[in-house]
Amino acid sequence: MSCRPLFVTRKFPPSVGGMETLADGVWRSLVSVSPGAVLLAHGGSNRQLPRWLPGAVLRVFWLLLRRKVDFVLAGDAPMYACLFPLLRLFRVANATMVMGLDLTYDHRAYRALVHPALRRAPRVIAISAATAAAARSVDVPAARIGVVRLGVSAPEVGADHRAAASKEIRQRYGLPDGAVVLLTLGRLVRRKGARWFTRHVLPGLAPDITYLVAGDGPEANPIRVAAVQAGLGDRVLLLGRVDDDTRELLLRGADLFVQPNIRVPGDIEGFGLVTIEASMRGTPVAASGIEGILDAVVDGETGTLLPPEDSDAWVRQLNELTTDTERLVALGARHQVRTRELYGEEVMARHLMAEIAHASDPSRTS
Repeated sequence: MSCRPLFVTRKFPPSVGGMETLADGVWRSLVSVSPGAVLLAHGGSNRQLPRWLPGAVLRVFWLLLRRKVDFVLAGDAPMYACLFPLLRLFRVANATMVMGLDLTYDHRAYRALVHPALRRAPRVIAISAATAAAARSVDVPAARIGVVRLGVSAPEVGADHRAAASKEIRQRYGLPDGAVVLLTLGRLVRRKGARWFTRHVLPGLAPDITYLVAGDGPEANPIRVAAVQAGLGDRVLLLGRVDDDTRELLLRGADLFVQPNIRVPGDIEGFGLVTIEASMRGTPVAASGIEGILDAVVDGETGTLLPPEDSDAWVRQLNELTTDTERLVALGARHQVRTRELYGEEVMARHLMAEIAHASDPSRTS
């Protein structure tokens, strides 16, 4: 790739989250193809963002003024809106990633600032078909929207690694050897469906099933209350926010990863990256066939898709999956191979470079 790209993102490690994981993968993809790429990233908390942002915009101005870069990729829609005046001033080729909530966030001032900038972007790179649809719904021209299949980097995890992690989970959380461990991991917000799952699905599952919920957010206490009300307080363990080592342990040691998303007006699942992370470690995945998850899970190949908010279907399928643990292990191993084929970072790198090339061609972005 001949251009010198600059990637500007307000979400990046060591801060933890789905957007941070994605941004880290995007950066590795960029630099693998363009070793001279430049990164400008905020890896701190949202509270620190107002202090970082003015300096970041000034740094972009300086890089463009000195012609150190000739392509700018913004990490999401708000970041793009902040950079838009500079990008127009210097007439530099550019594009922006969009995630989902950055398109659907329902605040008048936000929409007045962000949406007009997106409509004038040469290229809007959506992380799923659902996100592309959300971009069209705010009047971004369809011809300027592309979709990149996301990819992640994951360690090599074999059967022995999974067995050791499974044993450690049971020891750490005081679970019997015969317990079947279900896991949900991520920001605990309503659309993730953990409260719905606790209230409507878990009561219908076998009594040897324990549900681990890792993460924090406004749904933490409602999930806890739902568990108590269902008489399942001892089978639902809310772990809170976990460190990287514990996260890795959970992703490779759980028997089944569940992503039971539900529909929430104004809040969509842009992709569901953690389902890929789980499957790449050999952990079988069951997820709602909804929104961006439809791009993250290929039904029958990398996981199992289930109708959202259909408790009967969820209970029936999960009881079938967890009854035969040996078959569940074999399913996870088979899906692991396919997930690595479809969602490796090298695949994302090819798609991302194609989008950047598209955005850099004046004849295709006018």
